[in-house]
Amino acid sequence: MRLNLAKWGNSAAIRIPKTVLDELNIDSTNLENVSFSIDIEGDRLILKRKLEKTQFELLAERSTGEKLNPKVYVDWGKPVGKEVW
Repeated sequence: MRLNLAKWGNSAAIRIPKTVLDELNIDSTNLENVSFSIDIEGDRLILKRKLEKTQFELLAERSTGEKLNPKVYVDWGKPVGKEVW
């Protein structure tokens, strides 16, 4: 199978045919959560489907929307040196 490289904004893109997606058991109507890692070996470009979620994705799923760094007043005590407050 021969695929052509095409311009996509400032990048380049290769379209993956539906037959290939079917072989990989990827639903072509829902590509939102499909991602690949990319490796280069010599003159080969290797795409590997990532099935596991990243650490960030796992944390985001557990998040209830709370602020991770809320602004809280901290009393650092009286100045010790020549600090200007």
